[in-house]
Amino acid sequence: MLYTVGMNEKPNLPEEIMFGPAYSLRANLKANTWAFVAMLLSLAGDELLARYNDWGAVPRVIIAMVPLLVSLFWVRGFVRWVRGMDELHRRVTLGAFLFGTTLYLAFNAGWPLLIRADIFSALNLTRWHLERMPFYNCTFTICLTYLFSGLGYAIFNRRYK
Repeated sequence: MLYTVGMNEKPNLPEEIMFGPAYSLRANLKANTWAFVAMLLSLAGDELLARYNDWGAVPRVIIAMVPLLVSLFWVRGFVRWVRGMDELHRRVTLGAFLFGTTLYLAFNAGWPLLIRADIFSALNLTRWHLERMPFYNCTFTICLTYLFSGLGYAIFNRRYK
């Protein structure tokens, strides 16, 4: 079922969820509430797993997987929000989100290779502890994907200015 914007409804704009002059907290919460919930659950879960490492396997797996399951709700809500856009914004936003996700996956795959090559020591970048980037963390994943999607939106939107 394809959702379309009614005649009296204002279409969703990507600029409303990006920090800038058109930013709207209401629109950001409409599109990303579940992302914020997933990040909070991820941070709380990381803290619980670090403090109570004597818990059994089942509770630890549940605590670790809950943010991932909540992230699926975020994707569903984000897709609904994107469906409320006009065709041009929808195309640019989906392209930007695909760009952000692909770039995150490239970083996630390439970062361990850079660590194995000991590139951070060779470039004298060990003081920033880049070898400890938490790609396994749901909060880090959502934040980096969001950041890369914003970069993709800025790149893809340039042709329509």
